[in-house]
Amino acid sequence: MTNRLLARTRLLLTAGRLGWAVESNWTDPFVFMTYQIVRPLFGAFILVVMFKVVTGQPASAPAFAQVYVGNAMFMLVVQVLFGIGIVIFEDRERFEMLRYIYLAPVGLGTYLTGRGLAKTIATTAGVVVTLLVGSLLFGIRYDMALVDLPYFAATLVLGIMAILAVGVGLAGIELVTSREGFGLSEGVASVLYLLSGAVFTIDILPRWMISVGHGLPFTYWLEALRRSLLHAPYIGSLSHLSNGQILFRLSWTTAATVLVCWATLAITEHYAVASGKLDQRTDH
Repeated sequence: MTNRLLARTRLLLTAGRLGWAVESNWTDPFVFMTYQIVRPLFGAFILVVMFKVVTGQPASAPAFAQVYVGNAMFMLVVQVLFGIGIVIFEDRERFEMLRYIYLAPVGLGTYLTGRGLAKTIATTAGVVVTLLVGSLLFGIRYDMALVDLPYFAATLVLGIMAILAVGVGLAGIELVTSREGFGLSEGVASVLYLLSGAVFTIDILPRWMISVGHGLPFTYWLEALRRSLLHAPYIGSLSHLSNGQILFRLSWTTAATVLVCWATLAITEHYAVASGKLDQRTDH
């Protein structure tokens, strides 16, 4: 059992190193990380302007800190889902390597997870810098002395697990779709952006959308991260829950998401092999 676990870990790390090489286009790591850091900063500046125009409040307003942190952390969702989703179309139709990856001992799910981890690491640098810029330029205060580090770490890990799982599940669906399915990951990320309260609280949405939001791990993930860094709840309908209750809901929704998404990959992978779609070209 231990040997199998070590072997699976090595395969996951190998997939991660390959993902890093592909994501960076085999360029100099410094140049690649500079791009990963500078790009989200301009998005942060745009957010500042939008907040001032829409609300009429300055960036020093408490509400802006909540919006800023949620938007910064949600970059992980957008970038990782896109990064995993593009793997299927690139490896199947551009590099024509998907059939060999399927036959390799690594396993398609492990390979996709490794590629997603590489994207996570690359995006995390941009998230950290964006948060620091929020403190230095816009006056957002993160009182690190009050941060419960074990709680913050557990929250971050569970959220990343949920993101990777959704990416793997969407990649499974993209296995059996044509190139037109390329936008699926971005579309799902946009829906999650709305329903998880990444920028504005979900309490302003219709009741049925609020219910859907309460069933998503990303809602509790962002709420827990905001409470950790800003020490204040954001979503009114969750304000009565303690930090421990938020973490518990994040845990079970993440577990359910992992099960559903990996089951989706197993089903679609079997169908793709049986129907000959695993190496089907759809770019013509």
